[in-house]
Amino acid sequence: MKRYTLTAIVLHWLVAVLIISGFALGVTMVDIPGLTPTKLRYFSWHKWIGITVLGLACLRLLWRLSHPAPP
Repeated sequence: MKRYTLTAIVLHWLVAVLIISGFALGVTMVDIPGLTPTKLRYFSWHKWIGITVLGLACLRLLWRLSHPAPP
């Protein structure tokens, strides 16, 4: 039985965990009133999670183009 490569599986789950984390952080951040240092820190983490997801998604796309899906 053919399977996806380990790299494809790791990239998939890493992106999934980061998206869920970024979403949870965004929801939490909205409930913090004002511009507190904590809210700004969460905003920074949320931004970097998003940038990381973008980079990993591009890497995942390139990997998928060079390694076709199993039948």
